[in-house]
Amino acid sequence: MTAPAPGGADPAVPNAGLAARVAPAGTQPYELVRTLQALQGEVAKGSREAHLAQRALLGRMNAEFLAAPSDTWADQRNARAAVIYLLSGGNPKVMRQLVELSPPPAVEMDLMRGAIAYVDGQGEEARRLLAGFEPMDMPPNLGGQIALVRAALEVSANPQEALRLLSVARLLMPGTLVEEAALRREVFLAGKIGEIDRFQSLSIRYLRRFKSSIYAGDFQRRFGLALDGLGFGTDERRFALLETLLTEFEPVAQQAYFLAVTRQAVTQGHLDIARKAADRVRPLVVQGSPEELRLRIYEAASALAPDDIMQTRELLWSIDRKALAADERELMDAVYAVLNHVRHWPNPPEGVIGDVGAYAKVSAPADPDWQRPVMRQADLALKETEALLGDTRGGARTWQ
Repeated sequence: MTAPAPGGADPAVPNAGLAARVAPAGTQPYELVRTLQALQGEVAKGSREAHLAQRALLGRMNAEFLAAPSDTWADQRNARAAVIYLLSGGNPKVMRQLVELSPPPAVEMDLMRGAIAYVDGQGEEARRLLAGFEPMDMPPNLGGQIALVRAALEVSANPQEALRLLSVARLLMPGTLVEEAALRREVFLAGKIGEIDRFQSLSIRYLRRFKSSIYAGDFQRRFGLALDGLGFGTDERRFALLETLLTEFEPVAQQAYFLAVTRQAVTQGHLDIARKAADRVRPLVVQGSPEELRLRIYEAASALAPDDIMQTRELLWSIDRKALAADERELMDAVYAVLNHVRHWPNPPEGVIGDVGAYAKVSAPADPDWQRPVMRQADLALKETEALLGDTRGGARTWQ
């Protein structure tokens, strides 16, 4: 191993002082990897300091691994550590140098070449090379990394195998960044293939274990994208599952997710679910905020019944149209169109003259004096017009 600069810091390594504090000089590669994985475990818990230290340590490992004498890699612990280093965000230049050594490092050549193919984006080649390595037969710190990689390579062709491998990764490396990443990916893979109960239980587990993770923002973003595809706004049972799940989120996230589900329920005609979702989100929005204006549209859309017409109209009139995004304005226009349709008699069937027999069922008023003056004037005008038309038809002009 190369000696650090005086004072324990190598000026060629970013944040070298920090790297020197987390691992003393002369530390073997497998010990450095152990330290790296411990730091990544703290990153999974949300430590910004550990995130900085991890980056510094990766830089130091790159420099020291490239400069290490070839006999360093004759120790199987160090050779396996090099594979872990690469799959943990290390520089692939190190592994490319190792595969050219003679004698080769004390680790399987296919494992090294498979790791290189994976980080180079050669998915099929990586899948072929790594297919024979069963993570459960390896040391846990290496097996967890290989399980995570193999899951990524299997997800398209064999999602059930990918789910198995992600579970193995969690089992082998609990409390680490590998577990956090595996659980995060397993959640969305379960949702993608329609395993809603598994999606719910894994999401709750992620939020209870890794809510503070530096990567929790990515989890929440992808969770939001998954809501539409999972149909929480179109199925009563799934909506009930979602209600339980969303109690694990902070109020701001709950607001966003319930709004998304309310919109989905409205646009797909599941008005009972829309009303339930709107009731859940109402206490979470600030009066007059953009989110509250959107909620008013959804509430109006879910209340389009004859008995609610006046209330729905007032609700729509209370919304500042200029404050809405384009897609929300389109939805508001659609709600207005339905509202106006509900307020009038339906159009008659094609080929039928007049309205749908509504007037035939209306009895004549008992009091002949029920007409108002303006109605009598209109009746008189109609009779005069009819007389004039009759005179014209009897004369020289012919009306076509």
